[in-house]
Amino acid sequence: MTKARAALFHEVGDSEVLRLEQVDVPEPGPGEIRLRISAFGLNRSEAMFRQGWHPVKPQLPSRIGYEAAGIVESVGQGVTEFAVGDHVGTLPIMELNPYGAWGELMIVPVHWATLTPPGLDALESASLWSSYMTAYAGLVDLVSIKVGNYVLVTAASSSVGPPAIQILKMLGARVIATTRGRTKGEAIRAMGADHVIVTDEEDLVRRVNEITGNAGVQFVFDPIGGPAIEQLTKITAPYGTIILYGVLSFDPAPLPLGDVVSKNLNLLGFAMMLEDRPERNARAIQFIRDGVKTGKLRPLIAKSFTLDEVVNASRYLDSMQQIGKVVVQVDHA
Repeated sequence: MTKARAALFHEVGDSEVLRLEQVDVPEPGPGEIRLRISAFGLNRSEAMFRQGWHPVKPQLPSRIGYEAAGIVESVGQGVTEFAVGDHVGTLPIMELNPYGAWGELMIVPVHWATLTPPGLDALESASLWSSYMTAYAGLVDLVSIKVGNYVLVTAASSSVGPPAIQILKMLGARVIATTRGRTKGEAIRAMGADHVIVTDEEDLVRRVNEITGNAGVQFVFDPIGGPAIEQLTKITAPYGTIILYGVLSFDPAPLPLGDVVSKNLNLLGFAMMLEDRPERNARAIQFIRDGVKTGKLRPLIAKSFTLDEVVNASRYLDSMQQIGKVVVQVDHA
């Protein structure tokens, strides 16, 4: 056992329930590596886990976090994929209880880790795999987007929004992005979105109709759900597809069956589960590596914090002020 600092919570609640504590981190078992964490990314699903809203319920006291970048410190029996000293990042682990990226050390099964692409620093590596694999799964593997298709990306300033925009531009799509505030809107346009709709000031349906000449969008990429589903069905073109990759709204989501049936709409939901699609994961990793190598994919860091500031980092994520990824850098000095 090795002692290390990690963020834990002993009760569900807001960011104030987090505490930095000393924990015992074991030696890696068969098929595992122990990662000396250099940085970790924060995700909305982790906030839901901490609050008790996630489908996976915390086993208290609980560590938290599944997305990290670091250096392999030791390897378990039978591990040939990695060696001590390798720089790796974790893939989007959905078993939230056994692990914990918010800290100095973590155990990672080898099938949930991959080598860091050349040219990325620790903060960028810790911001890469979860968001980009989610965007890839929904926009490349799940559907077939053609050059010139209109795609609406909602919540475009979130951690998945910038990767989605970058990937869509690689595919030749025309991106319409939504955000609630004008300040974020300017930043999203700078990321490459063709059109930005500020929903606190503009009518979504009217603006999409203006942009598309009343034709609607062929695809919607949405992590929110809730009452906005009614608007999304109105602006989706006949035979179009609404891709739901999250449920950030806890309000009921009325389904306008008239639009769905009369317009032959497809509603596709997915969760980024690594276990059930290993062939998709391999395609995603290669696609992302290729995009990083060509410079077409690059993580956008909203703000970075130190490990001592992890509660503030979590508060910042909860505030929804960020444009891109919230990251914590871990200093082992």
